[in-house]
Amino acid sequence: MIMLVRKILCAIDFSTGSDEALKVAARIAVEHASDLVLAHVWYVPPVVFAGELAYPSELVQGLSDDAERGMAKAVDQARALGVPTVSSLVLDGPPWERIVEAAEAATDVDLIVVGTRKRSGLARVFLGSVAEMVVRHAPCSVLAVPSGGNKAFQHTLVPIDFSPSSQFALELAADFGRSANGRMTLVHVIEAPVVGLATRSRELLDEWLAKVTTPHPDTTASVRVGNPTEELRGLLVESSRFDLVALGSHGRTGIRRMLLGSIAETVVRHAQCAVLVARHRATPTS
Repeated sequence: MIMLVRKILCAIDFSTGSDEALKVAARIAVEHASDLVLAHVWYVPPVVFAGELAYPSELVQGLSDDAERGMAKAVDQARALGVPTVSSLVLDGPPWERIVEAAEAATDVDLIVVGTRKRSGLARVFLGSVAEMVVRHAPCSVLAVPSGGNKAFQHTLVPIDFSPSSQFALELAADFGRSANGRMTLVHVIEAPVVGLATRSRELLDEWLAKVTTPHPDTTASVRVGNPTEELRGLLVESSRFDLVALGSHGRTGIRRMLLGSIAETVVRHAQCAVLVARHRATPTS
C-alpha cells in the first residue's frame, strides 16, 4: 500500500479551535503511522510599534517563552493521544508564510492540518483568513478543521471533476474514512444540460466509485446541473451530515477550477465540517 501521508505539519495557536485540529492531526498520524510536527507562529505586526515606540525586548522574550511552554504541553498531549513521533517548531513572522515555508522546507510533509477559527488577543489572526492563505499556497494537501470538527470521518462529500487532483482527493478521502468505516457521496456538477453529458458523467462517477477499496454500502454518486460553487454550497447547507469535504486543488471541466481562489477557498471559509484540499506533493528533482 502506498503511504499517502508520511509526515503531518499541524499549525496551532493554543486556542480551543487549534486544540481540535491537533486532535484530528494526532488521530490521522496514529492511523497512518505518520510523523507529526507541531508548529506555532507568534507575530507582532510592525504597526503596533510604529512611530517612536521601540520594539520591546521583554515582549519578544515573553512571547517566545509562552510559545515554548505551550509547545511543550502540546507535544505531551500528542504523545498522550498515541502519536509515537512528535516534534515541534516555534516560528515568528507572518503566520501563513511561515507555515508554508516550513512545509516547503520539509519535503516529506504531505499534509498540513490547520484550524479555521481565530482567537482574540494580540495578533492571533492565525485562523480564518490565514487558513485560506495556507490552502492557497501550501505545497501539499491541507486539512482545515473548524470548531467542532474533531470527529471521525464517517461521511465525506467528494466533488469530482474527473481530473487527476480530484482522483487524489477521492483516494485520500477513502483512506481517511477507512478506520470509521466511512461512506462517501460523490458529486459532479455540469454547468449546462448538454445532451448525454449527464448520463456519461454518471457512468464515470460509478467507475470511479468502483475503484474505491471496500466502499461503504451507503456510498453514492450523483450528477447536478448548475453553478459549481452554488451547488456545492447548497449541498453543505442542505445537510449537516458530512464530516469532511474532500476537494482536488486543480480542475478542468465540470466542477470548474476546483482550485484555490474560488471553490476550495469558499468551502474552507463557510463549511461547518472539516475540509481537505488534496494536492500531490511534487517529487524533488535530483
